[in-house]
Amino acid sequence: MRRVRTALQRAALIAASIAMLADAPATAPTREETAKMLALGSARAAVHSYTSKLHVDFALRTFPYLRFHLEGRIEYKRPNMYSVHFDHVPWFGKGFENMRMDPLEPQTWPEHYDIASIAHSGERTHVEMLDKVPGNVKGVHAELDDDGLRRIQWIYTNGGNIDVRVNPAIVEGVPLPASEDADIKLPAYHVVAHATFSDYKIVTDQAAAPER
Repeated sequence: MRRVRTALQRAALIAASIAMLADAPATAPTREETAKMLALGSARAAVHSYTSKLHVDFALRTFPYLRFHLEGRIEYKRPNMYSVHFDHVPWFGKGFENMRMDPLEPQTWPEHYDIASIAHSGERTHVEMLDKVPGNVKGVHAELDDDGLRRIQWIYTNGGNIDVRVNPAIVEGVPLPASEDADIKLPAYHVVAHATFSDYKIVTDQAAAPER
């Protein structure tokens, strides 16, 4: 029973963290290329903050083959606050009700990663990054287009892989995630998750500005 409980707790830790190369040769990016890439990730530049309801279905593809559903909300506030809050979590997920998810916001990447290369393929910009603090993350791959982040993949030194794909929609003229799919593979676990977002409430810079 203890082994099962430990497996569930570790799987919950992985699952709760979700919320969430190119045809041209990849070379070391210039400052201009980096600025253009971050501009793609800042398609919501005029947005001061937003909230949304969050609905996530998790499935463990390895023992104990659990499926469970979580409800919660996301909150974003510029410049770099992005968080996930789950209303209720199973007993094995206690402690993971509130989580920071800043790395899903491209404008925060310079704080977390060194950008190794930028390349282009069709409408996609492909970015390869390295963790600023050497550790378990071998590398990070991301893809962006005019709607912002479309994919981010963390590759681990132990052979693990977390791959998140973002499907955007236009809400009040702003590109925001409509759904996200995550495939989480670690040496002993395989978890998939499908998240959908609803009831967006968006505050623009103009609306947030104090009246004079």
